[in-house]
Amino acid sequence: MPDTDRMVFLSYRRDVSSFIARAIFLDLRANGYDVFMDVESIDSGQFETIILNQIAARPHFLVILTPGAVDRCAEPGDWLRREIEMAMDLGRNVVPILVNNFSFEASKAHLTGKLEGLQKYSGLDVPHNYFDAAMERLRTKFLKRPVSGAIQPAPAADQPTVSRKIEEAASEPPPTQEQLTAEQYFFRGLVRHKTDIKGRITDYSESIRLNPYTAPPYSNRGIAYYDKGDYDAAILDFDKAIGLGPKNAIMYSNRGSAYSAKGNFDAAIRDYDEAIRLDPESAPAYADRGWLHLGKREYDEAIRDYNTAIRLDPEYSIAYNNRGYLYNKLGEFEAAIRDLDEAIRLDSNFINPYSHRAESYLALAQPSDAIDDFRKSLELQPNYGRAVVGLPLAWYVLGEIDEARRLWRDLLAADPMYRDAEAVSRKLNWHPKLVEIARQLIASL
Repeated sequence: MPDTDRMVFLSYRRDVSSFIARAIFLDLRANGYDVFMDVESIDSGQFETIILNQIAARPHFLVILTPGAVDRCAEPGDWLRREIEMAMDLGRNVVPILVNNFSFEASKAHLTGKLEGLQKYSGLDVPHNYFDAAMERLRTKFLKRPVSGAIQPAPAADQPTVSRKIEEAASEPPPTQEQLTAEQYFFRGLVRHKTDIKGRITDYSESIRLNPYTAPPYSNRGIAYYDKGDYDAAILDFDKAIGLGPKNAIMYSNRGSAYSAKGNFDAAIRDYDEAIRLDPESAPAYADRGWLHLGKREYDEAIRDYNTAIRLDPEYSIAYNNRGYLYNKLGEFEAAIRDLDEAIRLDSNFINPYSHRAESYLALAQPSDAIDDFRKSLELQPNYGRAVVGLPLAWYVLGEIDEARRLWRDLLAADPMYRDAEAVSRKLNWHPKLVEIARQLIASL
């Protein structure tokens, strides 16, 4: 009979915590614990039933929390969330293993619903340089806690698969110091502020130098290069991440964004096609692909993608904004206003829909409403381009010709392009009705 008091379920996010998870797994095994490593160790098809049975059969549930580990927990059907919630529901001895300065406070946006209660469990800090001491504390204190829920032995039919998977995990070599240090640099890059692009690139580069065989550091360095505006370097890193696999929809979406920024819409659309094939429930992928179709003037395809994004996520303000912008281009101003109203309702600090809605009001000869929206855009972001250029048009339609001329002359002083209404339209993708207003204003100067 197995000693159930020494049976442990180890839950972790493979793409950010694999080496520390393996180190904990091997330490517990070496000290006589029966440890089952979670989720990605199970073949598809058997995945759900065996995982849930193992959580029910083991009194101790360890969840490794590193920076980035819970970022996807708010997504529908996320397995790490499901594992944690089941362990909590079953009254297991839940032990959060806190690694590389994981912060509940910094992660609270992702710990919604039942997971809000995770920080109430006493967690174990595992400092990089004191791993052995932390493991001893885990064994002598945290794994001695009682369990409130009844243990439910797993079906005998599961045992061959469970035994084989445990032995496969046990047969893998222990992580090297370089691999563990590489993971530490990865986490350090992950928690840096988004504006610290140089620091992020430096940390991810060191992680790659120490262990060039895992995808996440390449993927994250690619994002940092994208933020820097170095799209070629970003694409090279995304290529490497995709090559290392496993295939990940987000990596294709990220590379698609870099191709889009370079103006290579065809390559970008191919990447979003693959992202959607891998994750057909990704509303952002549909919305991003819709934007590319819009840029190629493939308006029917763009509308279909925005419709799908909104169906998948009815609270996705960006999709409403972009579909409203497209309706503006098509001259369907009432439909545009309905979408932009919804985008603003969902996110009242989202700048773009105010100016897009103002342009719809302007095309419908409602200049007072347009002025209100342009002013709101400028309140949220002074010097916001569409509002700065649109506001004098609204004053002109309202009949405040002197104010319109004054504002337009300010634009001319900054850039002679504003002598040409068509040039301005090409920059801002205006509907012809706005071009005509600008043409009349310029002629009146």
